[in-house]
Amino acid sequence: MRIFKNFIEAHREIERELRHSGVIYQSESYQDKSVKDKDEFLTKELIGYSFLVRDPQVDGYINELGLDRQWIDNEFLERISGLKLNPGDAYKLRNVWDEFVHDGKFAYTYSERIGNQIIDIIKLLTENKSSRHAMIFIYQPEIDNPRRGGKIRIPCSIYYNFFIRKEGDTDKLSMIYNIRSNDFGTHFPYDIVLARMLQQNIALILEIPAGDLIYQSGSLHVFKKDYEEVF
Repeated sequence: MRIFKNFIEAHREIERELRHSGVIYQSESYQDKSVKDKDEFLTKELIGYSFLVRDPQVDGYINELGLDRQWIDNEFLERISGLKLNPGDAYKLRNVWDEFVHDGKFAYTYSERIGNQIIDIIKLLTENKSSRHAMIFIYQPEIDNPRRGGKIRIPCSIYYNFFIRKEGDTDKLSMIYNIRSNDFGTHFPYDIVLARMLQQNIALILEIPAGDLIYQSGSLHVFKKDYEEVF
């Protein structure tokens, strides 16, 4: 597993690896759209890609890439609200989501899927700080498995797994972020920033520092439509 100092270093190295080592194939679906005959969805992919980041430095990464901070902040507040919002309002701030709203709702939202799971793991880690059970699940097989194949959108993120472990004499909250599929051109930077913000938020409530972030992806890829911007 690769180890990086921060998100900027990780991002630049992933760019290089996708450019030189990505395997090319034609995607058949994108979210809930058929793209099998669309050349712009020719795909470069790394399978089973993982890395660890010691000090993500979220603000520096957001500034370096020019990410939409307003959307990030509003989306994050909806995700941790416990209100199970769908569609919510944050999506209106970023012009990539409108086409996936059907009959006034998304197929799912992180707000819905996270729900009260944050409260549950805070309680768990407060009572048993060595627990290996502190997981927030986004993918729900009973709902999402029948939707596979591009019929209806299913979550890319699978789970967030939290661990309190000592680093020297200090307890820190580390996190594993597992994602089945990640579009490097459009979503990857936002996904890892929001994952780190979730980790920091939980660490703040637990009154301990946030530690390492470990990222695990089944498919980390970039579409041809984004080659010029990414590479």
